[in-house]
Amino acid sequence: MITTPKLLFYPMILGLLDFTPLLMDLDPSSVTSGGWLEDTSLVEKYTISDEAYKKRDGTFRKFKEKMVSQNPSAFEAKITDSYMEDLSANIKIGDRCEVDPGAKRGVVKFVGRAESLAPGFWVGIQYDEPLGKHDGMVKGTRYFQCPPLQGAMVRPDKVKVGDFPERDPFEEEEI
Repeated sequence: MITTPKLLFYPMILGLLDFTPLLMDLDPSSVTSGGWLEDTSLVEKYTISDEAYKKRDGTFRKFKEKMVSQNPSAFEAKITDSYMEDLSANIKIGDRCEVDPGAKRGVVKFVGRAESLAPGFWVGIQYDEPLGKHDGMVKGTRYFQCPPLQGAMVRPDKVKVGDFPERDPFEEEEI
């Protein structure tokens, strides 16, 4: 009996050879041929007119109307304009801070209401490293100025103000 060695028998030099298998579906009757899985415009979709939907029983729209009529306050905004105002009173522009989650450090650049975001108070942070989402402009409104991808708007309960110096990655001890 002649056996051929398995693929793992041959030594591999890491980084020089790429052993990623290439699979090609050559079956013309397969669903993957012709782009059926990628192009959703090829799939027929169910449509219904608005008038026909209104005539149907047991729809989500009728369920929602029933729930709103029974308890109108259930669908109102729950966050007030003074949300977290007490926590933001202790945070001042220019304070060093640490933001949770992740213990990201930075400087407070904005404290107050952000009309382009949800109601309540927000804190604008300029991170020491590019860990943010913007440069201080959120949804077309500039709240503060900072380098790209170093800005973030967070709720005051995620911010700890104190002596949080900028970290030097070369001074940290190795674990």
